[in-house]
Amino acid sequence: MSSTRLRTLGTLAALTALTGLAAGCEKTSEPTAGGPTSAAASPTVDVAANSQTVCKAATEVVKTGFVGMADDAIAQIDKPVSKAEQDRLIRGHYTTIVTGLRAQAPQAADPTVRTAFENLAVAIEQRLADKKPVEVEEPALKQPIEALDTACGN
Repeated sequence: MSSTRLRTLGTLAALTALTGLAAGCEKTSEPTAGGPTSAAASPTVDVAANSQTVCKAATEVVKTGFVGMADDAIAQIDKPVSKAEQDRLIRGHYTTIVTGLRAQAPQAADPTVRTAFENLAVAIEQRLADKKPVEVEEPALKQPIEALDTACGN
């Protein structure tokens, strides 16, 4: 097997792991009894409902981006593309994720959720600044994805 195919398979494995983490961010909440979750929350904003809404939207953006990368990697097994094209595709997916996270962050009433969105966006931007974002390094994104997962109550 050529080194390009091995690299593609390695990328696919890393993306699958990241997609699994991102999918774990999906909140499956049950209604809770009682009032607002925080005494400091504005009386006009239901922080729990807001968090559920923004977390769902952000999770969908993250999941869609990583699934798109995985789909591209799978397609490249049968129809390899140049390194430049791989880079362009991955950068496009990362940029879409960052844009989505940046759009959702200001909507989050809970500062912990907002910070988790912003931190993941920054971590991905750092990957974009790398000259080789095609070489997915799961550890670089694992902690921010897990922090988003925790902030979203999973």
